[in-house]
Amino acid sequence: MNKIKVGLIDLGYCSPYRNTLLSIQDLMDYAIKADELGFSRFWITEHHTAEKNLGWTNPQTLIPILAGVTNKIRVGTSGILLSIHEPFHVATNFKLLANLYPNRIDLGVANGYFPNYVGQLAENENCKPLREKFDDKLSELIHYLEDENELFEGGKGVVIPPFKGRIPKIWTVGTSYKSLDRALDHKTNFARSIFHEGADFSFMKEKIEEFREAYIQKHHTEPECVLAFSGYCQTDEQKRKVALDVASKDKIIGSPQEFYEKVCSLQERYGYNEFIFYSMSKSIEDKTEELERISELFRLCDN
Repeated sequence: MNKIKVGLIDLGYCSPYRNTLLSIQDLMDYAIKADELGFSRFWITEHHTAEKNLGWTNPQTLIPILAGVTNKIRVGTSGILLSIHEPFHVATNFKLLANLYPNRIDLGVANGYFPNYVGQLAENENCKPLREKFDDKLSELIHYLEDENELFEGGKGVVIPPFKGRIPKIWTVGTSYKSLDRALDHKTNFARSIFHEGADFSFMKEKIEEFREAYIQKHHTEPECVLAFSGYCQTDEQKRKVALDVASKDKIIGSPQEFYEKVCSLQERYGYNEFIFYSMSKSIEDKTEELERISELFRLCDN
């Protein structure tokens, strides 16, 4: 069994009784602790819903803040809803970040659902037709990040600073293996979630193995692949029982030892060596204690 790496994801929801700006401070503290304890990544998502307890909707503003208060952990998005953003603006933001924080910025993009009124506000169009433009926008984004000489046009075009600088790692984020062809075609890394609504829970370990082989053959480099799951790693039996009452089959819930064994089972069944964990714990205190347990279980500080 290969050594397991663990990263984190946060969706931005906070207690309805807590000021959402204070939740940003909690998020910063959470990222700092994860950095200290050897977690591999810290990703935040984009959501647009009519909920008053959202700490943010667009994660792009928070990425430089989180990168600035941490030292080693990779920071990024999972993922930007590219259908309602201009690829040029995303490229200018993330290329600069990738050079301010070398080897630490991840740019995950997703073709996720959003309410029609959000599409109308952002692009004056509904969700479905905007989502149909996703692949074209992803091609544009990669073009702006990679084809510097073509954009420059001998001084007649445009520069996305810094010229000849680093670019972020790009990730295709999806809830099934249907996104593998997109990752292969666009030469991106691949992140699969099994905790988002509508996610496909089937193992299909051979699919990820075939993807890696095809990727290496086509692009002459190996892709990075991660599996995102949600759960609860707690010593308190009563808290685990409460969590189990509301959990569906995709959640990993248990005592520290049970949690460890279940994640190892995911590694065997799905074929991933890196996981992104979304904690079901509600308070920053519980989340921090959970980080300490997981770091010790998987010996993350030894990575």
